Amino acid sequence: YVSLRRRGRNLVGLCPFHSEKTPSFNLYPETGSFYCFGCGAGGDVITFVRRIENLDYMEAIRFLAQRAGLQVPENEADSGLSRLKARILEINRETARFYHQILISEQGKPGMDYLLGRGVTPKTIRHFGLGFAPPSRFELVDYLSRKGFHPEEMIQANVAFRSSTGRPVDRFFSRVMYPIIDLRGNVIAFGGRILGDGKPKYLNTSDTPVFRKSNGLFAMNFAKNSAGGGLILAEGYMDVIALHQAGFTNAIATLGTALTVEQARLMARYTGEVFLSYDADEAGQKATARAIPILRGVG
Repeated sequence: YVSLRRRGRNLVGLCPFHSEKTPSFNLYPETGSFYCFGCGAGGDVITFVRRIENLDYMEAIRFLAQRAGLQVPENEADSGLSRLKARILEINRETARFYHQILISEQGKPGMDYLLGRGVTPKTIRHFGLGFAPPSRFELVDYLSRKGFHPEEMIQANVAFRSSTGRPVDRFFSRVMYPIIDLRGNVIAFGGRILGDGKPKYLNTSDTPVFRKSNGLFAMNFAKNSAGGGLILAEGYMDVIALHQAGFTNAIATLGTALTVEQARLMARYTGEVFLSYDADEAGQKATARAIPILRGVG
């Protein structure tokens, strides 16, 4: 995470939690702790992993244990939740593969025509893992069932819901699909754009055990590696994709919601400078006016 060099008995490097050119991040091997004299971030290895990977306490413990090849004892409740989260992530991964395969098949021609018509190249489509949800209301549910997933798990992942007849049906259909990927590379949610005049224009995954919309940022998994020169906060998925394709790989977007304090704090971990690139219409100007004090408030 940090390139370190020795300074006396300690190690120093550029802080990963804020933008800087002079190293102020200090690691103290004797105590197993760190402190940044630039932004005040500090703590032990668990605190570091929680902040850098955006994890809660137990997730950070499991993350470190896995790195060390250790097994973490869990009580029944924690074990059940952990298993559920793992299953949801597996469902999301298979769902993303399903949507992408549909997009590049003849069945996905409406979605591919839309993306190519917007100037998105096949390389960019692969890079973002874009997909297409077919018109059928049961195709994804049937696919996931064949993969061994239970309907209740699909509903918990919010890729399906139970109809009035009791049968699970696909949540997304006839939509271009944008996978939402977390900082560790897990597919945690989806955004879908309707083709045609249907409503809503954009439909996003609701909150699940692995996803909170107020915490997520589209393409942050890519942009975090280019955030040294600042982050570009755009308005939507297609704006971000177009910017990345043009070489601005530090572009991100919120997930169909106004900017939250949690999202601003996540950005502040990687940069001290954010460029707002919302639309110039009235809605974009209002969003800019709301975002500026939130960004200033987190430094």
